[in-house]
Amino acid sequence: MKLNVCLALYDISQFAGDHSAAVRLLHELGQRYNVSLLSITSHGEPAYHIDPDIPVTTLLPPTRSIRQSAARAFLPALRYFRAHRFDAVILARNYTGFVLGPLQPLVKADFIYWEHGALMTQWNEWNVRMMRRVASALCRHTVVLTQQTRDDYIRKFHVPERKISCIYNWIDPSIARSPGYDADSRRIISAGRFGVEKGFDLLVRAFAPVAEKHPDWHLDIYGDGEMMPEVRRLVTEYGLADNVHLMGMQRDLAGRYRDYAMYVLPSHREGMPLVLLEAKANRLPIVSFDVMTGPREIVRHQVDGLLIPPEDVEALGRGMCRLIEDEALRRSMSDRSQEDLDRFSKETILSQWFSLLESKEQ
Repeated sequence: MKLNVCLALYDISQFAGDHSAAVRLLHELGQRYNVSLLSITSHGEPAYHIDPDIPVTTLLPPTRSIRQSAARAFLPALRYFRAHRFDAVILARNYTGFVLGPLQPLVKADFIYWEHGALMTQWNEWNVRMMRRVASALCRHTVVLTQQTRDDYIRKFHVPERKISCIYNWIDPSIARSPGYDADSRRIISAGRFGVEKGFDLLVRAFAPVAEKHPDWHLDIYGDGEMMPEVRRLVTEYGLADNVHLMGMQRDLAGRYRDYAMYVLPSHREGMPLVLLEAKANRLPIVSFDVMTGPREIVRHQVDGLLIPPEDVEALGRGMCRLIEDEALRRSMSDRSQEDLDRFSKETILSQWFSLLESKEQ
């Protein structure tokens, strides 16, 4: 008999890399199990395509706060879970885990808290730390995206080792194993939600001396969000309008990587950045801040990319210049970028999810 599995998100209308990964997982699980999608709230249409055969339920109209959502969603969610009798419920992200985790003792389903961030990068934000602690403590199992974060949960929250797993996000097979690399490209790509944590303001500052030294090179940044006006202001302030291009939100970003010479990630913090996996799959050398979790489990320093001390803007610019000025190094990094991609293959990751969902002890 097929398992009945529910994937729960906080807001189905939100564009985010972790939501994209969650929806992809849902579709793949649907090939093996009966699946449903639950959104606690929504501010519009789903951000990503949902197979019409997958039942989608939204519990609440747009709410003002997480606390308000937790109070108002409790009874509707309880009725929903009891009516559907799921075998497993995957709670994606800390908001979802915090709001729905308290229902675990009241329903028969095994709740799996799927953490997409990195514990220690927000350790000093008490509200985020509290949500993660609550979700992990109440759910039967916790899944994190990096080995570092798994170790941190065990060390800080005393989660039993058998109750927590590291399962990476996989690389979309449609973009994996790109056949070639355009060494003649003079364009650099970066992408993500324009939030403070993504550091696109730092990227513009880092690129200013790069553009001065190499005026034929261009930086394209894809995405949208609250930091867009500030980033646009910096582009003007540094006189970079001819070299830095804010490309907006693109649904088909995966098809654009092959036009670029390298990928740059300037984030203050990351969980497991899917964009770096996509860049590697497209044979792009990477220049990334070596933030606490994420990049170092993807990028091999001096092999397929450069890891830069976090928030060192000058070093980030020097890293870009180094790859610009050394075509042989770029080609070498491109050639070696796919050596370790099997760790992130869909087959590998799905087998880990299947084992977890079908395990009697979570």
